[in-house]
Amino acid sequence: MRNKIKGGSIAALTAAALMTAACSSSGQIGGAAAGTSAPGAAGTSGGSKAPASGGGVPNTSIAPPTSAATSGGASGTTLSADQIGKLLLTDKDDPGYTYDASQDDPTTTSAQDVVKTGGAACQTFVDAEDGLTTKYGTTAEVNRQLHKASAGHVIQDSVLALPSADKAQALVADLTTGLQGCKSLTMTISGNSGTMAPAPVPQLMKAGQAGYINYLTVGGKTVLMAALLVQAGTAVSVVVLVGPVTNDKTALEQMGATLAHLSEIQVGRVKAAQGLH
Repeated sequence: MRNKIKGGSIAALTAAALMTAACSSSGQIGGAAAGTSAPGAAGTSGGSKAPASGGGVPNTSIAPPTSAATSGGASGTTLSADQIGKLLLTDKDDPGYTYDASQDDPTTTSAQDVVKTGGAACQTFVDAEDGLTTKYGTTAEVNRQLHKASAGHVIQDSVLALPSADKAQALVADLTTGLQGCKSLTMTISGNSGTMAPAPVPQLMKAGQAGYINYLTVGGKTVLMAALLVQAGTAVSVVVLVGPVTNDKTALEQMGATLAHLSEIQVGRVKAAQGLH
């Protein structure tokens, strides 16, 4: 398993999880689409905690605005890595975050991250999250991390180019299927024992897109992720927010608003680059 930056992949989320857990503090995730600072616990030392693997159901109270990005099923041109790099989110899309374009990772994922527990549904979820080239034929992928160090928050951002709109649709459909059947899983993550407790967010589940939250625990550190994958022609846009654990309804609603806002920006760029409307 690589340890490079990957927008939706297990390796990248592990790096973000460890960084977030080490630097976590209370506050909202993202500021472009949210209003006031979100109340919530920092890390897992106090406040609301993530459910243990195989335990309770994660809080999915994320309620994005009705204008959340919608998928584009029409076929478009296949994007190159150079094109993708110009479509990713920047600090102008969410002020307060910083990034280094020289650290963008243009590599795709070919090796499967094998789940130890959770069964076939969880393996399907992980394969789709990784965008496996051996399964979906991913032709190009660029991944970026944007950081807000003072709050311990990270945006994991990526766009995957697939050989056809059908392949892009299949990736999102598999992620949806995996989410419906996978409640918790364990696997080795960057040499550490890791667990995930993913759950779909009903407001973000629709044709051509899948939104979910995931409590990711690595090396005893737990963080909350909120992810939205959207098909746009022959590509899939992936935006993942990683931050301190909270089950506070207001914080989760702000998280959902920010996630939907950033996804809408990126999906619009991806569609335009493919000549889609």
